[in-house]
Amino acid sequence: MPPRVSVIIPTYNRSRYIADAIRSVEAQAYGNVEIIVVDDGSTDDTRAIVARFGSSVTYLSLPHRGLPAATRNRGLERATGEFVALLDSDDLFMPHKLAPQLSAFVSEPRAGLVYSDGYYFRDDPTRPVGALLGGMSTPSGDVLAELLRGNFLVSPAMLLIRRSCLDAVGLFDERTDFFAVEDYDLWLRIAARFPVVYVPGEVAAIRRHRQSISRDVASLRAGALKVLGKLEANHPGLTSPQRAALNEGFARHHGAIAVAHFQRRQLLKGLSHAFQALRCSLRTPGLGTKALVDWLRRRRVRGTAAMP
Repeated sequence: MPPRVSVIIPTYNRSRYIADAIRSVEAQAYGNVEIIVVDDGSTDDTRAIVARFGSSVTYLSLPHRGLPAATRNRGLERATGEFVALLDSDDLFMPHKLAPQLSAFVSEPRAGLVYSDGYYFRDDPTRPVGALLGGMSTPSGDVLAELLRGNFLVSPAMLLIRRSCLDAVGLFDERTDFFAVEDYDLWLRIAARFPVVYVPGEVAAIRRHRQSISRDVASLRAGALKVLGKLEANHPGLTSPQRAALNEGFARHHGAIAVAHFQRRQLLKGLSHAFQALRCSLRTPGLGTKALVDWLRRRRVRGTAAMP
């Protein structure tokens, strides 16, 4: 038997989208797939819609907590596969996602995680509005430094993870102040211990809408700062390039928070984060000028594709 892949689909009041998400997994060219839908206490007809798929889908119903990390973890605890994929219930897999990503693990048996590209869409998945990795690098191997600069693993749907890797580093951190950045924390923990491999191609379609979690820039960036702080505390022996990348990451997030506060006319808060961004930038090669140029280039390439 080929190795089993467990696909975890966390959901909450997404009855409008959940059937399409499940069908996108069932349409995989790769056959040995386990589908687990984890419902965080939906009050719509999600249960009834999932029931239509019969025994091909395992359905877990939980009391509502509003923590994506906890919902995903309950699914991961139930999973039996040697490999794990994560799909938010309003997103879609491409039919060719799993097979090439599994092949990458054969080529690199030490890898803990592989990732690919994908695209954003709003209403019609056949009409992309931008690439997930537009303007971003696609490193392989030891990617910790690049990941410290910024989270280029922008959606769980673009990844495939070796289960033994999760057993080694742990599951998603369920603390409330990691809300919506728990995935970044896990990717960093994986990258600190295992090689990561990029597999070319588009494997997922990510829906952008007004209910998307990623709308509050300041809160997300503040969470990312806490994630970087956790990594720094747990890895005091970072190399000089990794330390420089960490400072660049701090600078980017403080800068984004500063801009968000200035846009809200919160001058004092904005100035505080602007000062922190400058302080961290001065600890990077080129005193932050290269990081600024890279950020402007990525912003120009990506445009507004990632915005709801």
